[in-house]
Amino acid sequence: MRRLLLVLSILGISGPVAASAQYAYPYAYPPPPRPPPAVAEDPFYLNLGLGFGNGSADLGTSSLSLHDWLAQAPGYSQGILGFHAEGGVRIMPRLYVGLDLTGISAFGSAPNGSQAGATILDYDPVLTFFPIGDGLFLRGGAGLSSLSSYGPAAGSGTHFGTDVLLGAGWAFRLGGKARLTLGIDWSQQFFGAPDLTGSSFWTGRIGFGWY
Repeated sequence: MRRLLLVLSILGISGPVAASAQYAYPYAYPPPPRPPPAVAEDPFYLNLGLGFGNGSADLGTSSLSLHDWLAQAPGYSQGILGFHAEGGVRIMPRLYVGLDLTGISAFGSAPNGSQAGATILDYDPVLTFFPIGDGLFLRGGAGLSSLSSYGPAAGSGTHFGTDVLLGAGWAFRLGGKARLTLGIDWSQQFFGAPDLTGSSFWTGRIGFGWY
């Protein structure tokens, strides 16, 4: 009899425990929130800049700086302006391809009031590469070029040819995709005319970029 009561008491205790274990309450904390959906990056880029520089014209038997080529008399006043505009798309995380307009204008006037000037323009497809992911960039391209001049010494006219362009610079992050850019470019033009076989120029510039 005692043995029967002992068995019943054991079953009576273990039964509720097993039942409570079988029907345990679910986890009390809510699951973590889902991460926000990824936003697709804009693949397009733009870079605009202005600056200074210098250039030269190859006249077949001699090479003169642009201002020496344009100069007409002592006291000739002079100025020079470099400019740059580029836009395109990102084709790899660090590589961009685009169309580029880079040029330089030399201009001035003589004491007698006559004006003279020369403008070299490059129209190039270019590749821009960021070797360390941000900041430093290298670029290069080749394409078509033109040189237009006016004035008594250089004469008036336009020559068309080809060119090679190389450049480097640094893009400082302003916020988001906005960049302050510093750059330097060098370009060689090939015209092949008897009176103008070629020209070259370099420019240093500051600008605004969107990468």
